Amino acid sequence: MVEKIATYNTRKTIMIGQESYYIALPVKITGTANATVKAGEPLAGDLTDRSTAFTVDTTDAVGINLHEVKLDANGKGNATCVIVGCVDIKKVDASVATNIATAAIPSIIAVEGSAI
Repeated sequence: MVEKIATYNTRKTIMIGQESYYIALPVKITGTANATVKAGEPLAGDLTDRSTAFTVDTTDAVGINLHEVKLDANGKGNATCVIVGCVDIKKVDASVATNIATAAIPSIIAVEGSAI
């Protein structure tokens, strides 16, 4: 018998509290090849037809990206789009906080929390 040891990283949450209330849907995203889409980036796409990939966009945003996503060599990846919830702006990059404010998604509440 061979013992295997696996190390897993804990994902940083951008929502208020560990048991924060939020509603999210899985989505496909697209962008620049090998780029990283940061947690909290506003996502634009069609929530009723998620077969079409979402993009980072502050103009037509319908939600925000829950976790950091590394896009593949074709610029594609899988993400989680938060459509309702409270995001802690202390837990996202300053540029992402600005993008959240610019997108002004009515169902996303941006507040200063604990940054823990």
